[in-house]
Amino acid sequence: MEWKRLSVVQRHKSRGIKTWYLRENSGGVISYRSLGTTCKRVAEECLQRLLVLRFAMPGEVLEGVPMEGAMREFLERPGLKMGSVEQYRRILEHFSGWCKTQRVHDLLSVDERLARKYYASLRGKSARHKCRVCGCFLSWVYRENRVERAQPFKFVDFRRVAKVERDAWSVDEVERIVEAAPTAEMRMLWALMAYAGLRIHEAAGLRQADILGDRFQVVGKGDKFAVLPINGRLRRELERFGSLGDGLKIDKQKSIREIKKVCARLKIEGWASNHKFRHSFATNLAASGCPVAVAMRLLRHSSSAMTLDVYTHIVPADMREWAEKV
Repeated sequence: MEWKRLSVVQRHKSRGIKTWYLRENSGGVISYRSLGTTCKRVAEECLQRLLVLRFAMPGEVLEGVPMEGAMREFLERPGLKMGSVEQYRRILEHFSGWCKTQRVHDLLSVDERLARKYYASLRGKSARHKCRVCGCFLSWVYRENRVERAQPFKFVDFRRVAKVERDAWSVDEVERIVEAAPTAEMRMLWALMAYAGLRIHEAAGLRQADILGDRFQVVGKGDKFAVLPINGRLRRELERFGSLGDGLKIDKQKSIREIKKVCARLKIEGWASNHKFRHSFATNLAASGCPVAVAMRLLRHSSSAMTLDVYTHIVPADMREWAEKV
């Protein structure tokens, strides 16, 4: 059995990365394992657990990887987009909090049984996505700590979520909702989603510098760049509002609350959200006879199937109108 000298170090402190690593010197061959923490006390506790054993068997892994530190390092990896970082942070914080209720404090203790139990505790169509994020996180932890194990969410049997048919607002309903916005900033945000089909983060982040005469530029999902036309309704709203400056600083949840209040006041039934403006934009394009290829370009989809299957909703009044023509 070969003796290994163990210590803890901060490998990349000069670059501002404060993560602690376990340093192994085995016969002059030095290797490192991330401890997933920026706390010196936690790193030294991990080292003490190994020093009690005195010998480290080949292929041995740490008995515990601190959850909070590992999450922090995972989210600080280069290449992650800001939107993804915030989304992953919320998901992993929820997973971490749930694990604490199960008295699990280190990531190497998360097994298949716990993964299935966590999935069963989730509700809604985002449950599968949350588990995939957690699985991605655990795979990264295993790689960093040289653990030869499949991440436990790989064995979870995900239930099928029935596709829900959702309605869309008519052109008249969209105009009424936009006009009833509580503030000028909210009205401008809703107009960008309603009359250009922008997503909430795209509308909120649009700057005055992005307006190019009768067109505007936008960087959307997947960092896709596009230049889109400004129609008459949107032009009038932009002139009414004035300069967009550096963007509209409006919270997504606040916008949803206000949309629901306005819809209730106007007695417009059905689901209400920021994204319904985009749904309605696509539906009204289809109802006006817009070719699918043109709608696909305006919505910036990678395939026409996505445009048809996800965003084209038939307005009940149009169903009756077309049925009468048969």
